[in-house]
Amino acid sequence: MIFPRYFLSMAAALALGVQGTAFAQQADNEIVYCLGDHELDYGTGGKNAETYDVALRLADPALVGLQVKAVRISFAQTEQLSNAHAWLTKALPAVKSSKAGEPDICKQAFEISTTDVEVVFDEPYTITAEGVYVGYSFDVAKATDEAARPVKTTQYTSPDGFYIHTTKVYRTAWRSLYPNAGQLAMQVVLAGDGVMQNAASAVWAPEVNIKTGQSWWDEFELVNHGNKGIRNVEYTLEIDGQTFTNQQSVYVKNIYGRFTTVPFELPALSEKGAYPYTITITKVNGEANEDAYPSVSGVCNVYNTLPKHRSVVEEYTGTWCGYCPRGFVGLEEMNRLYPDDFIGISYHNGDPMEITSQFPSDVNGFPDCWLDRKGQTDAFCGNSQYGTFGIDQAWLQACSVFAPAAVEVESEWTDDETLKATAYVTFPVERADCPYELGFVLTQDGMTGTESGWTQSNYYAGEEGWPESMDQFTQGSRSIKGLVFNDVIVARSGIAGIEGSLTAPIVADVAQQYSYAFRMQDVVNTSGQNIVQDKQQLRVIALVIDTRDGSIVNANKAMAGLSSVTTGIARPALTQDETVSHVDYYDLQGRRVVMPRQGSLYIKAETTANGQVRTSKIRM
Repeated sequence: MIFPRYFLSMAAALALGVQGTAFAQQADNEIVYCLGDHELDYGTGGKNAETYDVALRLADPALVGLQVKAVRISFAQTEQLSNAHAWLTKALPAVKSSKAGEPDICKQAFEISTTDVEVVFDEPYTITAEGVYVGYSFDVAKATDEAARPVKTTQYTSPDGFYIHTTKVYRTAWRSLYPNAGQLAMQVVLAGDGVMQNAASAVWAPEVNIKTGQSWWDEFELVNHGNKGIRNVEYTLEIDGQTFTNQQSVYVKNIYGRFTTVPFELPALSEKGAYPYTITITKVNGEANEDAYPSVSGVCNVYNTLPKHRSVVEEYTGTWCGYCPRGFVGLEEMNRLYPDDFIGISYHNGDPMEITSQFPSDVNGFPDCWLDRKGQTDAFCGNSQYGTFGIDQAWLQACSVFAPAAVEVESEWTDDETLKATAYVTFPVERADCPYELGFVLTQDGMTGTESGWTQSNYYAGEEGWPESMDQFTQGSRSIKGLVFNDVIVARSGIAGIEGSLTAPIVADVAQQYSYAFRMQDVVNTSGQNIVQDKQQLRVIALVIDTRDGSIVNANKAMAGLSSVTTGIARPALTQDETVSHVDYYDLQGRRVVMPRQGSLYIKAETTANGQVRTSKIRM
């Protein structure tokens, strides 16, 4: 049985806070289907009269034979809403002249007299193997701001979770809003002899990459299918002919479809290879698991060489650009948070630090930012809401992607004017071809000047609502003099990779070596001026580039004259006795977690009194 993996919706930015419910509890032979609480408001935003038809589809084979008894619907408010109906249908009604047709099973009118409405169908409908659409319709009169978003949704999504038709915006056909809006928060009350009491299904397990001889903690996802909810589970892990049993306390509401994550440990394996593993939920709440689909499978890839992925942030900026200071701050914050592994490259335009107008990514304006030349983002906000610091989360998520090669880099001065960079690239898997090339970049920290071209334009002067890290600009003037610019690209081997720098066939676990020399006389801006201000502030970066799409698959850095293996960073490492002033937790997808759950895995970021950060992976 295949289940969708549920995930956070981008519509979470519309969240207005979790609200309570006045709905009654279900009986022993009933269970309520609903993925999450009604946390979000969704609507077309229209201010004119409009009819809404919304639905979700119940297609889980485990629900076959149960009866749809009632629905529970929440509204933000009751004014301006009328002519409401709940309905069941085997197929979404056809749309003609902006109106949806009649459902083919049943339709039942109800009054929107309160914000929480329960509609009990006159005749329960038994779910068949083809599934059923459960929905409701209503009219919106001239809309207030609240009535313009009348549909309550959850922050989670699933492929069959939200279908919509309206007479104004979605007027020509039904549309699935997966994955960009949450699932309908409508609760569907199911009843029948097939309702299970203690039942849980393992629905998703990760593909894990580990090194030979090392164990690994990760998480699988667990979904409640029982009337009693879940308080604890017992599960087995089968891998490489071994079986391990473990117990874990969890908390999942007694609602069908609610889920949580459960930690599990993969044992150390001594031989390289791909090892399938299976997790089976054997007991729920101390009782035998009643679920027909208790197991989930994943793959554990074991390598002799396990690459550490260092995602590359390429920022595009200029001192003339009044909105570019947020990128300046974003890179400074990332270097503070992740001094060992963060790799930032700042391309300047139209100022004394400009070395080229030919960029490796599609830059249509300034500021701009790209992660690994794959995805466009923001050098301060990342993919988060404007005005919030989020590049850390976007970068952590990019770093979580398995890298096809490990890379180390070192540099040495062969004479006073030549800096030789050497990269060592090791692939964990052999292959006959080699669709990868090396590129080299030279960046410089500490760049500054007194001429007018070094003065940073600043449109954030006087703005409110930004994090404290932006204070230099929000509390500064419209023009900022004396800035010190870091991570500035001052030379490169080319816009793409160097042909022949990595060769086929690829032999697993054997490093390929390639060198490139930067001559200081060639490190000039587009005006022909040499821009090496301090040789000790130069840094070499080695990029492993996929020739098929031009993306960066991994990278590493080293200060001039040093090696990434030993002393490749400019900032001192943290000592164990430093005072920790602040601790943040992130999930394995790089999202900051406000209240970590007991038993789950997180990335722990400890900020010390001197502003340094150390990270570790822990289980709460």
